Amino acid sequence: MTTLIVASSHHGSTREIAERVAEVLRTSQSVETVVEDPAGAGAWLDTADAVIVAAPVYTGSLDAEAKHFLDSRRAELSLRPLVILASGGAPEPLPKVAAQLETYGARDVAYFRGALVEERLSWIERMKLKVSKNEHYGDFRDWDAIERWAKSLTHHGVR
Repeated sequence: MTTLIVASSHHGSTREIAERVAEVLRTSQSVETVVEDPAGAGAWLDTADAVIVAAPVYTGSLDAEAKHFLDSRRAELSLRPLVILASGGAPEPLPKVAAQLETYGARDVAYFRGALVEERLSWIERMKLKVSKNEHYGDFRDWDAIERWAKSLTHHGVR
Protein backbone atom coordinates (compact mmCIF):
# COMPACT_ATOMS: atom_id res chain seq x y z
CA MET A 1 0.00 0.00 0.00
CA THR A 2 1.28 3.44 -0.91
CA THR A 3 0.40 6.87 0.42
CA LEU A 4 0.97 9.73 -2.00
CA ILE A 5 1.93 13.02 -0.38
CA VAL A 6 1.35 15.92 -2.73
CA ALA A 7 3.49 18.81 -1.50
CA SER A 8 3.12 22.26 -2.94
CA SER A 9 5.79 24.62 -1.63
CA HIS A 10 7.27 27.77 -3.11
CA HIS A 11 9.89 28.32 -0.41
CA GLY A 12 10.42 24.80 0.93
CA SER A 13 8.77 24.96 4.37
CA THR A 14 5.65 22.99 3.48
CA ARG A 15 7.71 20.50 1.48
CA GLU A 16 9.89 19.92 4.55
CA ILE A 17 6.76 19.25 6.62
CA ALA A 18 5.54 16.78 3.97
CA GLU A 19 8.92 15.02 3.99
CA ARG A 20 8.79 14.73 7.79
CA VAL A 21 5.26 13.28 7.63
CA ALA A 22 6.48 10.75 5.05
CA GLU A 23 9.42 9.80 7.27
CA VAL A 24 7.16 9.32 10.31
CA LEU A 25 4.73 7.18 8.32
CA ARG A 26 7.58 5.04 6.97
CA THR A 27 9.40 4.54 10.26
CA SER A 28 6.59 4.33 12.80
CA GLN A 29 3.76 2.86 10.72
CA SER A 30 5.64 1.00 7.93
CA VAL A 31 3.70 2.97 5.33
CA GLU A 32 5.24 3.22 1.86
CA THR A 33 5.20 6.88 0.86
CA VAL A 34 5.90 8.95 -2.22
CA VAL A 35 6.29 12.74 -1.98
CA GLU A 36 5.60 14.64 -5.20
CA ASP A 37 4.85 18.18 -6.24
CA PRO A 38 1.39 18.79 -7.76
CA ALA A 39 2.71 18.70 -11.34
CA GLY A 40 4.15 15.20 -10.94
CA ALA A 41 1.55 13.75 -8.58
CA GLY A 42 -0.93 12.75 -11.28
CA ALA A 43 1.39 9.96 -12.44
CA TRP A 44 1.23 8.40 -8.96
CA LEU A 45 -2.44 8.94 -8.21
CA ASP A 46 -3.73 5.67 -9.69
CA THR A 47 -1.30 3.64 -7.59
CA ALA A 48 -2.00 5.46 -4.32
CA ASP A 49 -4.13 3.89 -1.61
CA ALA A 50 -4.36 7.21 0.25
CA VAL A 51 -3.46 10.82 -0.48
CA ILE A 52 -2.17 13.60 1.74
CA VAL A 53 -2.14 17.07 0.22
CA ALA A 54 0.31 19.45 1.91
CA ALA A 55 -0.81 22.93 0.92
CA PRO A 56 0.75 26.22 1.93
CA VAL A 57 -1.32 29.27 2.72
CA TYR A 58 0.14 32.53 1.40
CA THR A 59 -1.23 35.94 2.33
CA GLY A 60 -4.49 34.44 3.54
CA SER A 61 -5.17 32.25 0.49
CA LEU A 62 -4.63 28.60 -0.34
CA ASP A 63 -1.70 28.06 -2.68
CA ALA A 64 -2.86 28.07 -6.33
CA GLU A 65 -1.01 24.86 -7.28
CA ALA A 66 -2.45 22.89 -4.38
CA LYS A 67 -5.92 24.31 -5.02
CA HIS A 68 -5.69 23.40 -8.71
CA PHE A 69 -4.64 19.84 -7.83
CA LEU A 70 -7.50 19.45 -5.35
CA ASP A 71 -10.05 20.95 -7.76
CA SER A 72 -8.95 19.16 -10.92
CA ARG A 73 -8.55 15.76 -9.22
CA ARG A 74 -11.66 15.93 -7.03
CA ALA A 75 -13.28 12.81 -8.57
CA GLU A 76 -10.11 10.72 -8.30
CA LEU A 77 -9.44 11.90 -4.75
CA SER A 78 -12.96 10.89 -3.68
CA LEU A 79 -12.07 7.24 -4.39
CA ARG A 80 -9.44 6.98 -1.64
CA PRO A 81 -8.76 8.38 1.82
CA LEU A 82 -7.79 12.04 1.53
CA VAL A 83 -6.11 14.09 4.25
CA ILE A 84 -5.15 17.75 3.93
CA LEU A 85 -2.31 19.44 5.77
CA ALA A 86 -2.25 23.22 5.43
CA SER A 87 0.72 25.30 6.51
CA GLY A 88 1.04 29.03 6.93
CA GLY A 89 2.64 31.84 8.85
CA ALA A 90 -0.45 32.78 10.85
CA PRO A 91 -1.24 31.03 14.13
CA GLU A 92 -4.52 29.82 12.61
CA PRO A 93 -5.95 29.80 9.09
CA LEU A 94 -8.43 32.49 8.15
CA PRO A 95 -12.04 31.25 8.36
CA LYS A 96 -12.38 31.48 4.55
CA VAL A 97 -9.37 29.16 4.08
CA ALA A 98 -10.62 26.70 6.70
CA ALA A 99 -14.06 26.64 5.04
CA GLN A 100 -12.48 26.15 1.61
CA LEU A 101 -10.41 23.20 2.85
CA GLU A 102 -13.52 21.54 4.30
CA THR A 103 -15.17 21.46 0.84
CA TYR A 104 -12.79 18.75 -0.39
CA GLY A 105 -14.27 16.00 1.76
CA ALA A 106 -11.00 15.11 3.47
CA ARG A 107 -11.07 12.68 6.38
CA ASP A 108 -8.92 15.11 8.32
CA VAL A 109 -7.76 18.69 7.80
CA ALA A 110 -4.84 19.89 9.89
CA TYR A 111 -3.15 23.28 10.04
CA PHE A 112 0.40 23.86 11.23
CA ARG A 113 2.46 26.99 11.27
CA GLY A 114 5.27 27.02 8.78
CA ALA A 115 8.48 28.96 8.41
CA LEU A 116 8.91 32.43 6.99
CA VAL A 117 12.59 32.75 6.12
CA GLU A 118 13.55 36.14 4.72
CA GLU A 119 16.36 34.75 2.56
CA ARG A 120 13.94 32.43 0.76
CA LEU A 121 11.56 35.22 -0.25
CA SER A 122 11.73 37.32 -3.37
CA TRP A 123 12.29 41.05 -3.15
CA ILE A 124 8.61 41.65 -4.00
CA GLU A 125 7.44 39.24 -1.29
CA ARG A 126 9.62 40.97 1.29
CA MET A 127 8.24 44.36 0.25
CA LYS A 128 4.63 43.13 0.52
CA LEU A 129 5.36 41.97 4.05
CA LYS A 130 7.00 45.27 4.92
CA VAL A 131 4.04 47.26 3.58
CA SER A 132 1.54 45.04 5.43
CA LYS A 133 3.63 45.41 8.61
CA ASN A 134 3.61 41.62 8.86
CA GLU A 135 7.34 40.94 8.91
CA HIS A 136 7.32 38.10 11.42
CA TYR A 137 10.21 36.00 10.19
CA GLY A 138 11.11 32.72 11.81
CA ASP A 139 10.57 28.99 11.84
CA PHE A 140 7.28 28.41 13.64
CA ARG A 141 6.97 24.69 12.86
CA ASP A 142 6.07 22.51 15.83
CA TRP A 143 7.78 19.29 14.81
CA ASP A 144 6.47 17.33 17.80
CA ALA A 145 2.86 18.23 16.94
CA ILE A 146 3.46 17.41 13.27
CA GLU A 147 4.90 14.00 14.17
CA ARG A 148 2.02 13.24 16.57
CA TRP A 149 -0.45 14.13 13.81
CA ALA A 150 1.39 11.94 11.28
CA LYS A 151 1.24 8.98 13.68
CA SER A 152 -2.53 9.47 14.05
CA LEU A 153 -3.19 9.23 10.31
CA THR A 154 -3.80 5.48 10.35
CA HIS A 155 -7.09 6.32 12.09
CA HIS A 156 -8.06 8.19 8.92
CA GLY A 157 -7.31 5.34 6.51
CA VAL A 158 -3.71 6.30 5.71
CA ARG A 159 -1.70 3.10 5.58
